[in-house]
Amino acid sequence: MEEFSIKTDEGKTGVNRMVPVVIILMLLVSVGYLAAGSLIMPDDSGVSSADCDSLNNSFEIVRSDGNTENITLPASYEPYDDENDLILRTKLTADAGHEWVMIWNMGHELEISVGDELRLKVDNEGRRLFKGTVAYQYDFVDLSEKDSNMELSIRFTDYANENHQIGSVYIGDKASLMMMAIKDYQIGIWLAMIMVAVGTVTAVYTRIFSENKIGARGLVFMAIGVTVASVWFLLNSPAAQFIFPNIETARDCAFFFASTMPLPILMYIEKLFKGRYSKLFAGFKIASSVSFAVLVIGYFLLGYPLNTLFIPTEISAVAALGTTFAIITADLQNRKIKEYYIAAIGIIGFIAFALIYVIIFLLYPYKGDSGIVMMLGIILMYASAILSYKKNKSKE
Repeated sequence: MEEFSIKTDEGKTGVNRMVPVVIILMLLVSVGYLAAGSLIMPDDSGVSSADCDSLNNSFEIVRSDGNTENITLPASYEPYDDENDLILRTKLTADAGHEWVMIWNMGHELEISVGDELRLKVDNEGRRLFKGTVAYQYDFVDLSEKDSNMELSIRFTDYANENHQIGSVYIGDKASLMMMAIKDYQIGIWLAMIMVAVGTVTAVYTRIFSENKIGARGLVFMAIGVTVASVWFLLNSPAAQFIFPNIETARDCAFFFASTMPLPILMYIEKLFKGRYSKLFAGFKIASSVSFAVLVIGYFLLGYPLNTLFIPTEISAVAALGTTFAIITADLQNRKIKEYYIAAIGIIGFIAFALIYVIIFLLYPYKGDSGIVMMLGIILMYASAILSYKKNKSKE
């Protein structure tokens, strides 16, 4: 009996041709419904960041001579020459019992006391497996009913030798405080988790089911790059503290993933140019690989800080993106860009979003834009890669 199949002119079954479209529609319906319900419908989770209160306007600084001055958090405060530590204090309200205090600790050693009782001591010694600056994190202090109307003090024990940035302080139940901690990052975290799943599925599906394995390599590398970038975002967000048991390791790995990111994206861009600049991009790929090796060897074996070791990755990535922009600009003038104009729009968009991200970080180094701008650039480049791949595939 002849096997039943629906054939196209290219010898592919009609069902198989429809599967990618069906999968995309499934994902769009699922994610779209989740997003719409979360944005439009009332919050019935029972936990909200609105259930906690800010203490940012209630603190005063206690000077070594006994004088005080008001301070509004978050803040940058330069200590006086005779002060090594820094003491902040405030008075808890009558209803503060059975709640928690949360402080955004920007890498400081500190002691938090209620009245004369020490409740939390943060010592950076031994927090890291290897040398380096400790990660920023949220510190929590549990309050009891007897703490109502008591004095809350935060003593930064080595403030003069640390960065002079002081983070926000909130009070409330712990679940609400955790929601507050990730509030500004929620959209970015959503996007990152979705892109980890989508990037992984794209890479696996394209690698296994694409009939033109060589032509599909560019998309596979892009999918890998998107997945790596999304994992970097998750590791670099405050949510990492509540997911991984050791925040120091998670933040260190964020550097490793960030240093990995340029290589698959370079492979994707090189495929777009169809070998016209293979030697040039071979140099960029070698530089990217060497930068990662410098990061790993310098950190694990030599004990240099990751911030310093990451500079070669930044330089090589900026050089590669700058060169890519110049090539696309040249192709726009000689009209070669028509071969890959959809992908070019994504790349230029990614470069623009990356520049905006850097500018925002430079202007607000301790706040930034929560990474959403960078995630939008990554999603734009990924979407353009998909559309470009489908367009080229239809011509085959």
